Amino acid sequence: MCLGLLNTVLLIAAVVLGINCAKVKEGSLHVSHSAASELISELSFLRSNHSDVIEAKEEAKRALEKAKSEHAKMKEQIEQLTTINDAYQKQIEALHAEKTNLQSNISALGGTCGRCLPGWVLLNSSCYFFSYTESTTVKKNWQDSRADCIRRGSDLVVIDNPEEQKYISDSIENKKSDPLSWNNGFWIGLTDIKAEGTWMWVNNVTEVEQRYWMDGEPNNHGPRGEDCGVVVYSTNNPWKTRFDGGCHNFKIHWICEMPSR
Repeated sequence: MCLGLLNTVLLIAAVVLGINCAKVKEGSLHVSHSAASELISELSFLRSNHSDVIEAKEEAKRALEKAKSEHAKMKEQIEQLTTINDAYQKQIEALHAEKTNLQSNISALGGTCGRCLPGWVLLNSSCYFFSYTESTTVKKNWQDSRADCIRRGSDLVVIDNPEEQKYISDSIENKKSDPLSWNNGFWIGLTDIKAEGTWMWVNNVTEVEQRYWMDGEPNNHGPRGEDCGVVVYSTNNPWKTRFDGGCHNFKIHWICEMPSR
């Protein structure tokens, strides 16, 4: 009877223990399932993020390649612009040089516009060249003197008014190269080669004014005659300054005249 009671107690204890073990196992399985679910969820999140990272990486890579391509194009454009800029710079320098040259030419033209060439002297609208100022020793006959004037784009001076007569006389006052006053004369564009006694200027105008001849002149002195006009400074009378000289054998200085520019 005691054994039966003990068996009953043991059976009841075994049932209770079985029930409790089942509950613990069920709870353990529940916990394991929950943790697994969290791990799976986290893994899915990480996979999703990994895909996003890879996509972002690929996008960044594409952006980098695009930036490199644009940088290469920009570099090429910069090189082209640099070449163009260098060409423009050379053109600008050439234009500056041309500008400087033109300004120099304009200044030179401005300096002679309405004036005379270097070595010439201006009076009113005419320019005068006194050969004495270029050389005190070089002297020529009348024909060679005129040829020199023509070579300079002018002709021997034509004195056709009192102001010019006085100017010429005053200008040669200090241009003396010889003790003899006669040898200090200057050829002018006056001659009677075509007709003795009829004095003509080189511009084909007949000279009718007699007061500018020195006393006793013109006298056509000498075996070959004297057919070319000479002007010399007169200390006595600035209006009586001319005499006739031998065109071929007499060598003195000369005066050229040309219109001012």
